[in-house]
Amino acid sequence: MAHRWWILSRGDIDVTLAQVGFNLAQMVIPVFLLLPVGIPVAFSVTHLLPGYAMGFLVGSLGLVRLAVGVARRDQRQNVTAHVYGNNVPAIIAYTLSIMLPVYLESHDANLAWEIGAAAVVWTGIIKLAAAPFAGVIRRFIPGPASMTVFGAAMYSYLALVLLQRVFDQPLVGLAALAIVATSVLANVPITRLRIPPFIVAWIVPLMLGLAVGYVHPVWQGISPGFPFAITPQPLHAMVLALPYLSVIAPMAIYQVLQDIASVAGGTAAGDDYDVRGVLACDGLGTLVCGLAGSVITPVVYAMLPPYKAMGARISFALWTPIVFLLVVISGLTIFIAQLFPWPILAAMIAYVSVGVGIATLRRVDPKYMSVVLLGFVLPAGAVVAAAVNSALPALQVSAANPAVQAALNRSIYWSSIQGLGNGFLFLVLVVASLLTEAIDRRFGRAAVWCLIAAVFSWFGLMHSALIRWAAQPEYTAGWLAAAIIVYSARWWRGDAAVAPH
Repeated sequence: MAHRWWILSRGDIDVTLAQVGFNLAQMVIPVFLLLPVGIPVAFSVTHLLPGYAMGFLVGSLGLVRLAVGVARRDQRQNVTAHVYGNNVPAIIAYTLSIMLPVYLESHDANLAWEIGAAAVVWTGIIKLAAAPFAGVIRRFIPGPASMTVFGAAMYSYLALVLLQRVFDQPLVGLAALAIVATSVLANVPITRLRIPPFIVAWIVPLMLGLAVGYVHPVWQGISPGFPFAITPQPLHAMVLALPYLSVIAPMAIYQVLQDIASVAGGTAAGDDYDVRGVLACDGLGTLVCGLAGSVITPVVYAMLPPYKAMGARISFALWTPIVFLLVVISGLTIFIAQLFPWPILAAMIAYVSVGVGIATLRRVDPKYMSVVLLGFVLPAGAVVAAAVNSALPALQVSAANPAVQAALNRSIYWSSIQGLGNGFLFLVLVVASLLTEAIDRRFGRAAVWCLIAAVFSWFGLMHSALIRWAAQPEYTAGWLAAAIIVYSARWWRGDAAVAPH
């Protein structure tokens, strides 16, 4: 009998629940970021969000098709599909760095929405353009460096940005964390029935949240709608979005790197996918999101290894976008999102982060452990920068104000944090790659990575918030000096050209 991959296993049920919650909770971020400046919730919910359901479905179905192909190729039934969902860094960047400035200048919510959706279209185009070269990019990047980027994206950055939200409500968050830690991390079955732990980690804390009044969902009725909101002048909006390529291009390239790192993580877990196909599915899904009017950008999550360990296979990747589409069509997006409070989601993210970290460490040879550990530390600047950049607008303070910049430099060395945080995944990639090549005594290739960093710095892809000519000349000079130093290491000692065993 043919394997019925579409049937939900216990692991698939658990993951479907988590993924629906993640996507709903994160999708509504622009609604609340733009509300204080005057864009009403009703406008955001009906314009900015619905189209994401269409792109999410298209991209997910592509990933399902790839997973079924791998299962048939390898004659296995334990293949896990890649995990798809919205991308928090892009959501925040496009909302605060594109839509917000457009709205503050024009006071036109429709214009801000059109340009935001156009930014997502450009992101999809860049991903699709990169897809044919994804295999080349993957072969060029050293294996330990690729795994380090994979780990740093989730284990360090996203976990540190979101994990503290366990304590938004300590009773709810600690209850959820205790269930996840005991049932999943410690692998203690919940009763002899082996109840899916994520369901328990959702329902029990949710009941506590309702009991203490922390969770108080407001029923606004069912208001069916279409899963898209077409912008009136999409081509014109794409032209208007061109000045914001300084935001769009780095974010798109970061997502390409995350897709590649996610494929590397899947390979480490035993599921070997064609990276070009995975990136093409993501690119197509992203393009559909933008064309359907959404300002939400999807990406392939680095979650395959931990979800595989939970028993998830392929069916969750089919049913998650279907359930999500039904929620959006029903008009219940905001109501159901209220049933997935952040303390519960953060506890689930704690498990996913540990799984990603373990997968990274197991995949990397011990001689490259310094590469991984350094790569895990480097996103610290991006974590601090994300916190400060989110807080300043709420305080009605601008980081562009010289007095504010001076105060930040005195207190938290703001210019250094920005240098460390802007384009941080590029920084992780470069440092991890040059260190890997140096360990292998390939000093010429290590120097090439320094030269790449110098070029990125000059054009603003690293250490800079904007793409422009001569964006960061000081960093460029520093990386050129680093290239000379690394290349000269071949002459430091007579045995330096011999790689250690």
